[in-house]
Order: sequence, then structure tokens, then C-alpha cells
Amino acid sequence: MAYSDYGGYAYRNGDRQEDRSDAVLSPDGIKSTPGMWPGWVMAEGRNGNSFHVILGDGPIFVGLYKQSHIDIRRLGQSLNLIELLTERPEGAIASHDGAEYISHDWFIEQEKPCTFLVDDHLITVFWTVEDNYYQYVRLEQPDGTVWTGWSGYGVGAGLDDGSYGYSSEDRSAMMMELFSEVSTSARYLRSE
Repeated sequence: MAYSDYGGYAYRNGDRQEDRSDAVLSPDGIKSTPGMWPGWVMAEGRNGNSFHVILGDGPIFVGLYKQSHIDIRRLGQSLNLIELLTERPEGAIASHDGAEYISHDWFIEQEKPCTFLVDDHLITVFWTVEDNYYQYVRLEQPDGTVWTGWSGYGVGAGLDDGSYGYSSEDRSAMMMELFSEVSTSARYLRSE
């Protein structure tokens, strides 16, 4: 069973990559335990580098955790998401105790994606509320390789049986729907 009842799937150019579910991003590479939280079974997983999904061939990687947390990394170094935003519409950035953060709620309410650009890698994120909260991420690398993935509660590796009442299959279908029009706008954003 996935840690804390969360999980997800990763795809590279449309093909599912099982080794990218419940994985650790370490200096030694990606280590995976699909369906089991790596923090419980691997020492490397206990240092904050564990994700339900990892996207990318490197040096840029995107880690998905639970239903709303993403981590964009360059060669293992976590990057400032706000600095990487392609747009900052009013309301998209919130603050708490003087610290700024991206307002997932704003993007959910607006039904708009959040986009990031780093080293010519375009990252598009949809946070949604369907039968539960989910996040869907698309990473387009400069060489044209496209990674997509999603994570959330009660779905993903180790939770495929639908016993929580949520469907991994439905998440993959929703991801395809959300990103069906993104590739055209991705070329536009990268050329600006």
C-alpha cells in the first residue's frame, strides 16, 4: 500500500513508467518501490527526496507529492517555484507569515493551469477537485520528450483496486483530457 494512502502514475511519451511511482530522487539516481512508500523501505527515502511520482530524464526533474505539492529540481537542488512561474496573475500568489506561496485554491477556482519554465523545460500543472483533490503535471523537455503524471489520495500504484472508491484509470483519462490542448500553447510559451 502506498504511504498515507496517496499514490500516482508517471508516463514518458504516453508509456507508463512504473519505476517512477513511489520513488526516491537521489544523487545515485532514481530508486523505486511502486505501491510502497520508499521512506519505509529505503534509507534514502527518509531525507525528503521521496515522491509519489517523479517526472523527467534530467537534469530537470519534477516530483509530485500527495494532491498539491510539486518540487522542481535541477541536479538534485530544489528550485524556487515562484521564480519559475511564466505568469503571475493577481491572486495566484498568496502569503502566510511573510512567506509567499502559490495558491493552489486560486488555480482550482479559475480552472487554469499553472506553468513554469526552467532551462527550456516547460512544466504545466493542473490542480483539480473532482471526486477528490488531484494534481496533473506535464513536463516537456527541450528534446521534445513529454512526461506526464498525476498524484492524489486513494489512487495510484498499490491502490489500483479502487477500494477507496477512487479510480486510477479515471485519473489517467482526466490527465489525457487536460493536456490534449496544452502542447500547442507549450510551443508558444517556449518561443517567447
